[in-house]
Amino acid sequence: MNIQSTIASMTTEERVGQMFMLAFASDQLDEARILMAEHLVGGAYISDENVPTAAAALELCNTLQSFAAGTRLGIPLLLGADQEGTWSVMTAESAMGPGNMALGATGDPDCAYRMYSVIARETTAVGLNVALGPAADCNSNPHNSIIEMRSFGERPELVAAMTAAAVRGLQDNGSIGAIKHFPGHGDTTLDSHRGLPTVTRSREELKRIDLQPFAAGIQAGARMVMTSHIIFSALDPERPATLSPIILGDLLRGELGFDGVIVSDSMNMHSMKRNYDPADAAIQGFNAGVDLMMLAEEHYDHDAGQYLANQRALIRAVIGAVEDGRISRERVDDAVRRVLRLKRDAGWSTELLPDATAQVGSSEHRALELDVSRRAVSKLRDRHGLIPVDPAAPITLVNTTERGAYAVLTRTRGIGPNQAKPAFDVFAEALRARCERLSLVAAEDFAAGAVPDAGLIIAVTENYTLPGMDFDQRRQAEIVSALHEADGERLIVVGLRDPYELARFPDIGSYLCAFSFRPCAAQAAADALLGLCEAKGRSPVSVPGTDVAAAG
Repeated sequence: MNIQSTIASMTTEERVGQMFMLAFASDQLDEARILMAEHLVGGAYISDENVPTAAAALELCNTLQSFAAGTRLGIPLLLGADQEGTWSVMTAESAMGPGNMALGATGDPDCAYRMYSVIARETTAVGLNVALGPAADCNSNPHNSIIEMRSFGERPELVAAMTAAAVRGLQDNGSIGAIKHFPGHGDTTLDSHRGLPTVTRSREELKRIDLQPFAAGIQAGARMVMTSHIIFSALDPERPATLSPIILGDLLRGELGFDGVIVSDSMNMHSMKRNYDPADAAIQGFNAGVDLMMLAEEHYDHDAGQYLANQRALIRAVIGAVEDGRISRERVDDAVRRVLRLKRDAGWSTELLPDATAQVGSSEHRALELDVSRRAVSKLRDRHGLIPVDPAAPITLVNTTERGAYAVLTRTRGIGPNQAKPAFDVFAEALRARCERLSLVAAEDFAAGAVPDAGLIIAVTENYTLPGMDFDQRRQAEIVSALHEADGERLIVVGLRDPYELARFPDIGSYLCAFSFRPCAAQAAADALLGLCEAKGRSPVSVPGTDVAAAG
């Protein structure tokens, strides 16, 4: 592709179309056809709802590329998904790994490289050419509900090394890395899916903490950087990063020297929609330096029936802004040049892909994700010497989560965990296979006085990183506290989650943490508890009020 001659031949409508990465509900292929064929939209955000299986993913990606092939210019599509371990697509089938915090707990960048290599091989096998990750955020705020396990950890040196390794793993294996959420989402308490957060760190703090991983990812060759919908008062007190020429131009392009594609986080998030008119926000974003405007289909509160109409109206508004000079044609051509260069250099085409779906969830990939998950498991506490357990001994396994809490896991329909089988069930099955005298107690049936007087008590806690909503953990704290008060010396808490809950249980004597809710992590935690592998991971985050300090 000759980029300059291609741009010169393009109409304004075609150029603007290439600057959007849009989405569509479920299998609504006619909506997708309208976006790709009629508006020459440059890419699509693909959710788990669009591609619940590898076979569905391959068919969809081939169909979408065929829409692009049928246009006048035949420019291939950028097809991106949040396959980042903690969030995922093809969730039931793919080996997405335990997620970033667990990878950080291994302390080994090679684990991140190997796991992201698997992610790249599985996604590109079905036609998904961009992995919207890794998250390069330093999760320095323990109350950060939206990043949490999506982060490699707290310390910038560790996060930087892991980010660089993940980028190389993706791009050495045919995918494109999009490091996010620039310039860092780790010190927020407000979920930007819900509102507009503000970070008040000084410029020096931002440089020392948050920017290190992005600099490392850019140096490793990251071809895309995703913006955050966050106000950084020390950088630009008036505009969130996505709309700030200071942050995207002076800082990202200037100081960090990034020359690739700047993609926005989803403009449908409440941080944008509740504070800015959609057309005004898009115009500001493009003028600030965004090259590719993403609108993922945020399912948690909007009417999917209006989604296509809203996207088409937004495209028309941007075309109007170009025609009347509110967005310069030079800015449009610069953005289109970067998008087309990415597509050309990546060697993408609109040709139909052969069936390589056997790679997705292959035995080799499953073995690798279990290996890195085992290396992550950490024995953060064992004051009474209870770990590993004797599988022949009597064990009471307590689920501290009520069944109703799990329903939310699949309600995000694409941008969340999408995990139909709770982590507890995987863990319980692994223990049941080896423990001769295991009894289970459900949260709904729990009564402190009913726990047997003899044997070990294992209480399992869980947390799931969800966009725009929270996982209900209230019952967990009640049950763990009651068990500890009844007989804490027999109690082991297994966290299929981040370890921040220890702040509520500072006196718990035995605590094993997997740093993940994924099935591979639940299996790894069971293996470590039974002594089948050594729990040698180290927490990549600190827990306030406890002796748990971030490694790395």
